[in-house]
Amino acid sequence: MRLLIADDDDYTREGLRESIDWKKYGISVVMLAGDGAEALRLCTIHQPEIVLTDIRMPKLNGIEFAEKLSLRSPGSQLIFMSGFMDVEYLRSAIKLSAVEYIEKPIKMADVEQAIFKSVRALEEKQAQGAVYRQKNELMKQKLAGLLRDEHAVLDEITRQCRETGFPADKRYASFIIRSRNEDDEAYVDLEPITKEWNDNGFIAIGEQLDRKHCFIVVACQSHEYKQLYTMINRWLNKNDRYMVAIGEEANGIKAIPRSYLASRRAMDRSFYDSDTRCLLSGEEKSSPNEWHTGALPEFYKLSNSNPEQLGEWLETLFASFREKRYPAKEKVIALLDTMAQMLLGDNRKLIETLANEHGFADAEHYLKRCGTLDNAESFMLAVLSVWMEEKRQTSGYTRLVQEVISYVAANYRNVDLDLTMIASHMHLSTSYLGKLFKEETGTSIKQYISDYRIELAKNLVENEHHKMHTIAELCGFASASYFVKVFKAATDLSPMQYRKKS
Repeated sequence: MRLLIADDDDYTREGLRESIDWKKYGISVVMLAGDGAEALRLCTIHQPEIVLTDIRMPKLNGIEFAEKLSLRSPGSQLIFMSGFMDVEYLRSAIKLSAVEYIEKPIKMADVEQAIFKSVRALEEKQAQGAVYRQKNELMKQKLAGLLRDEHAVLDEITRQCRETGFPADKRYASFIIRSRNEDDEAYVDLEPITKEWNDNGFIAIGEQLDRKHCFIVVACQSHEYKQLYTMINRWLNKNDRYMVAIGEEANGIKAIPRSYLASRRAMDRSFYDSDTRCLLSGEEKSSPNEWHTGALPEFYKLSNSNPEQLGEWLETLFASFREKRYPAKEKVIALLDTMAQMLLGDNRKLIETLANEHGFADAEHYLKRCGTLDNAESFMLAVLSVWMEEKRQTSGYTRLVQEVISYVAANYRNVDLDLTMIASHMHLSTSYLGKLFKEETGTSIKQYISDYRIELAKNLVENEHHKMHTIAELCGFASASYFVKVFKAATDLSPMQYRKKS
């Protein structure tokens, strides 16, 4: 915070500066002026938050200085000092909204009290301003949301335009800004983006669509569009972690929803072309009425009859996506998600393997948040890899034994899982199923369940973020203490010893 002391008496100026602990009040800069004209010049340049001024000064007296100050530095708080306590000066001081009036000869306690009162008034004013700005920013975001909604009521839009100062009678450009970072922590911060556009002469508002996307509406005339595109390209050059999709020009408020949808279609192309950072509407390829109608049945057929061909088949499918670049991202993701669910099902072991060996910590929801086709392909190939590995491990068994293995994979978290539950599910006797499983695998179902849980637990123990009670629950053990006991019996190490060794 900055403060100016204006007084023609050298002793008063220097004495005030040296006698008060200004840092106690949050004041880091103290400036001095010997007359009203010099004080006005310094205030114009430095815009001090507090001005402590004598009323009787050469060149400009305190009242004349204060009148000009209200135009040059309107945010400054005034504190008057004078030994002339006549009525006219008091009236002028009150009219100019002086925070305090200090009588000479000056008492330091009076000055400090006046400074404290001024600082508190400034803080209250700043707090009120922050609340107002926050409220206004929320209103602008709400307005941006209405502007992209084709069902919004025009009278409500007009009212909010009036309240926020956004023009309701111009042409508009709209665009979506997206983070290129696929990390879950990536974030597009709306406020500094709209501020930069407004600081460069445009009138812009926006809405935070989600963590990685925001929608911007800019009011401008047709002749300003070239300048707008220049601004976008310059902004992208400074911010290489973002991409922009620009909608068609909107001639009036009612056309903004169509412009927004055009910017969304343009942004969809980034799924296929993540290297292009400025995407324009109208460049989308048209999609045929029928698109890979047989992809899902063919995938299902291969997974059952010729699973070894699925890898090559998936590569061909993704090559086709890149060549044709349709349909919309949502349709591609929906298709791939269905395929992934066919392979993963409820098999928690496969999902945990995807996390531990391939880094897909949230495999169940990864595709829906996937930003590029390349990332979607990497995920699908990882899913296929862990699925094929499990299939190879069980390929030598009969259908009934494979069904037992699949049931364990889907239900191992259930602490009550045992031979009786599995036999009941398969409508077989426990003696028959237990004997069949032991003959083919060389181990009992009870031992297989225990080994399955321990192998999964080993992977989780290696991850230092998991607590033991969480691992016990995830792996189907009745309690953390029982888990520790079983784990040590199987590995000769406690879970903590195993973690340190790993």
